[in-house]
Amino acid sequence: MIRAYAPWYLVRNYMTFALVACLGALQLAAAHSGVVKHQRTRYAVAIAVLIGAFLGFYALAPELLTPGPAGGELTLLFGAVALLAVAITHIASRLTRNKSLAGHSGGCLAGSQFSSTAPRIGTQSDKPSHLRFDIWYLIFGLSLVVIFFDVPLFHILNGLALRTPLIDVPVQFLMNDYIVPTALVLALLALWFAGRDAEERVAFQSAVLRALLALVLASIALKLINEVYFRPRPFTFDDSVRLLFYHPSDSSMPSNAATVCFVLAVSVWLRQRRWGMAMLTVSIGMTLARVVGGVHYPADVVVGAWLGALAAWLVNRMLWLDRPLSVICDQLSVISGR
Repeated sequence: MIRAYAPWYLVRNYMTFALVACLGALQLAAAHSGVVKHQRTRYAVAIAVLIGAFLGFYALAPELLTPGPAGGELTLLFGAVALLAVAITHIASRLTRNKSLAGHSGGCLAGSQFSSTAPRIGTQSDKPSHLRFDIWYLIFGLSLVVIFFDVPLFHILNGLALRTPLIDVPVQFLMNDYIVPTALVLALLALWFAGRDAEERVAFQSAVLRALLALVLASIALKLINEVYFRPRPFTFDDSVRLLFYHPSDSSMPSNAATVCFVLAVSVWLRQRRWGMAMLTVSIGMTLARVVGGVHYPADVVVGAWLGALAAWLVNRMLWLDRPLSVICDQLSVISGR
């Protein structure tokens, strides 16, 4: 199906970009694990590789803002490349007798028995509980305001487009179907290998698996909503919209991009605050860019964000998943020979 509407060079460029980015993410995970030599150098090299990969792909793919591979096809492409990157890193680790990453690439048990009392990294906060509730109420209130002023707010934000490259270029970089989604999945890949010890690996890898389960749940809910409700895109009946993207034909609400981004980001945030905040930041950037770029109303991305966050919260509350997920990690460890 890819061949029908996506140029092969775009697929090739994406796979090359994903491979380099995966290698950079694995090096970042190795540096975060704290057991490699020259840790600061590893961090610097990994970050440089990641930045170079993203900017290089953006520069070498002039059709980045046109229809390309669908979400499922991109998932398959990224999955194949990610496995290749893991294999390359594993082989390189063996050849250089560096066990730093290889020793962390097993399952989340890493040879130890699962403990139901293992700490859930990031689930507790130093902030008082009433303060956390106040923040959620504030976010919910702001969401209602955005929904109430949906169309006027859209025209204000969309009015920023096609004025200066200083706005258009960053917006196009963030709003396309490749950059931010790939960055979020790279974060999951790095998080899987980033644990410093057995307990942290349990927490990190559990967060990754829960994020994937929440993504499935959110995707099902999104599909059901689209079956019963269709909202036209902003540019459908309004010629004044300043469009920086191609013309998507699916329902504008809920935003697919916002749902996917926020289900992954919130899933990680609920278990690991620092990684989750970074993922939330880029997710907000993408969803805001899609409003400025003319393909979504503000209410579309707000509803999509809440849908993704709700799915993430529900899966996070399913504590009975801890043991099955640990078994899955253990089996992956056995398969990989750890």
